[in-house]
Amino acid sequence: MTIQQVIDKIIAYHPDLGEKLAATCDTSKECTGVATAIYPSPDVIRAAGEAGCNLLVVHEPSFYGHMDPLDWLRGNETAEKKMALLDAYGIVLFRDHDRIHAHVPDGIFYGLFAELGWLSYLDQPLDVPTDPGQPLIRTLTLPDIPVAKIAAMFKEKLGLKAVRFTGNPGTIVRKAALAAHLFPNQQKLIEAIEREKIDLLIPGEIIDWEVPCYFKDAGQLGLNKACLHLGHFNMEELGMKYAVNWLRELAPGLPVVYCPNEDMYRYF
Repeated sequence: MTIQQVIDKIIAYHPDLGEKLAATCDTSKECTGVATAIYPSPDVIRAAGEAGCNLLVVHEPSFYGHMDPLDWLRGNETAEKKMALLDAYGIVLFRDHDRIHAHVPDGIFYGLFAELGWLSYLDQPLDVPTDPGQPLIRTLTLPDIPVAKIAAMFKEKLGLKAVRFTGNPGTIVRKAALAAHLFPNQQKLIEAIEREKIDLLIPGEIIDWEVPCYFKDAGQLGLNKACLHLGHFNMEELGMKYAVNWLRELAPGLPVVYCPNEDMYRYF
């Protein structure tokens, strides 16, 4: 099976978004294996190459721009060294972003909840599309789990050195929710947290002066509320770990491996 044939199978597996992107490299060579990752850091590229994989399926941008344009990177030492590393291992990158999110159920969030063992706790099935006007992606009803235990689980599953949080460290979580990008003006999100009686919020990006301050105030006032700041990459990374399962079905006989990025940040 060629690399292009594997890519075609991935595209066919997801909903048709009506776009056909031209290959920017040679995809006609035989596929030796498929690796998945949230994004292709140099360490991930090395891990995929050492595992014998020449197709790396990632979710987030590879070269520092939302749509991954490359023309502005001419002469950029970091980008050129990274491209040289891909060439050295003969690896083709394929970004699976919009398609995997358009999948029903959403491939990233299904994978996240499956890896956590939380599918049965969802308040609404994942095959019901999320209302884009709602600030909470999904809510869950959990069996009264201490927030510290949830943080420890994320540390273990994601290889994190620490989990940042705001709020009450003694929070007992019955109602939890996922939110996406916390850009400015999040009054509707805070209203939803109050209305739905959310004990724990797990967001992507955050703006320090809004939602985190709400949780910090709640914690200092003795309320049962906490927010775990995993970050966008780490929150969605388990979705790409789970992708190994359906990729093995699409490419039987080929090795398929997951390459973790682990902690996005390093600490002194």
